[in-house]
Amino acid sequence: MKLKTQILAIALGVAASTSLVWSADRPLRETTPTIQGVWQVTRMGVNCDDPNQTRPPFPALMTFYRDGTLTAYANPPGTGPLDTPEAGLWQREPGSQNYSFHDISYVYDENGAFAGSGVVTANVHLTSANSFEYSATIQFFDADGNLVFSGCGRATGTRFE
Repeated sequence: MKLKTQILAIALGVAASTSLVWSADRPLRETTPTIQGVWQVTRMGVNCDDPNQTRPPFPALMTFYRDGTLTAYANPPGTGPLDTPEAGLWQREPGSQNYSFHDISYVYDENGAFAGSGVVTANVHLTSANSFEYSATIQFFDADGNLVFSGCGRATGTRFE
């Protein structure tokens, strides 16, 4: 009888360890929606004093990476083809599904000379697992780092799947 008990214990141990090894090979699925992923975004400038006054919307693509970095690409009205994509950082904020990000892009003139930079700082709220909205402050700096203009913006995003 003791031999059957030992065999059963060994068999159960092998089965349990095999199960643990097998499950370790598969990534854990997140159960809480997150900002991580690729998003199709519609951005627009807004009057900082009256957010109901908007400028024409324009599309952007944003990718929020697991490590807290982000990249984005947009070509807002008034910018040129020599502007760089945006690169920045994001983080989770207090509250349910709240995030923030801060990114920068460089601007070049028609001769290819560095003309300055644009910085976007935003507060983001996931409105569902596949959509978000944000409000932003946008700052433009000249090539010497002097603030030239500051404005406001808002956006909505839909997860690209």
